[in-house]
Amino acid sequence: MNVFQLMKRGLVISSALLTLFVPTTDFVREVQAEAPQKTTGETNSEKSLIYQVNEHSYDLFDEVLPSKTERYIHRNVASADLLTNFIIKQAVEQSMMKFGKVITEKISKPFAEMIVPGLDSVLRETAKTLSDTDWEKIKMSSTPSAGLGEKIFHIYNEDTGEDIFRFHVRRDQPPKQGYTFNFHYHTYLDQHEKHHTIGNIPWGKDMPPRWNNMDRV
Repeated sequence: MNVFQLMKRGLVISSALLTLFVPTTDFVREVQAEAPQKTTGETNSEKSLIYQVNEHSYDLFDEVLPSKTERYIHRNVASADLLTNFIIKQAVEQSMMKFGKVITEKISKPFAEMIVPGLDSVLRETAKTLSDTDWEKIKMSSTPSAGLGEKIFHIYNEDTGEDIFRFHVRRDQPPKQGYTFNFHYHTYLDQHEKHHTIGNIPWGKDMPPRWNNMDRV
């Protein structure tokens, strides 16, 4: 095994250690300076393994970075995907919070099977439209609306306050069909004008409890 291979292996192994703390700019520059330089004829697979990650770029930084990784995180690709995973996890938790005990017990299974996969898909499609600057300023609301409000969560630009994505649930009552929960989203791509349905979950003929109701009926 030549010196270059030994150095490359050492850099990869060190990634596990680097995830235990946030690398400073000076540290990253120092490691990059010591890394072998690409020579003529080398392929793209021989690019430097070091990518700088700035903890101030993410409100959710501590939740986004994995505890272990075999490669460094490039903010343009991997972090966006990891952040989307985190948003999905938070979406489920906030939905259960909004539903309350009674509604959760009845619709948690169809919600997980029907709504969550659809939400995951549209969130990833939305993520593809966001620039590096957009990701640096993204925040997620943490309190779903109670009572009869529709809001589950919003994703918005921290600097401008502009909503990027809104995930809502509406209580519908079609004639002679009982109550239905309509899960839908609004997106900045059409100025939030359109109502994009992800799916519907039937409740029954009896009026459901208000959102955030933790008591049994």
